[in-house]
Amino acid sequence: MHSTEQPGAWSQAVFSDCLIEPYFAYQLVLDGELQGYYIGLQVLDEITLMDIAICSHYQGQGWGKFLLDDFIEQCRGRNGHEVWLEVRESNIPAINLYSSIGFELIEKRKAYYETNVGSEAALVMRLALRGRRSK
Repeated sequence: MHSTEQPGAWSQAVFSDCLIEPYFAYQLVLDGELQGYYIGLQVLDEITLMDIAICSHYQGQGWGKFLLDDFIEQCRGRNGHEVWLEVRESNIPAINLYSSIGFELIEKRKAYYETNVGSEAALVMRLALRGRRSK
């Protein structure tokens, strides 16, 4: 999967560590190549979406929602009660997607992500799964 390098991107060692328990992951393979993935971490009944990505040439085609829906179903299957995530404040498409399926803004963390020109805030979002039906 080709990606654009961003400040603060995960190292290969960190990424590899996130592919073993207590983490869980899914790969989206299209045309025989890795085109997207997600990584989750479960602690008791709370699950954190650690990372989710789609290659740029597949963005805007519904694959991000496909991955997010699959992730939420995995969380339900693991008896998760809450799903948490952090997203860059500038990532409006992701924020809109998360909001559209029920994630709520919990807090804003100033200067959380490094950028090429300084830093950027993170939005912490939560989705309550108890009593919530699949869409």
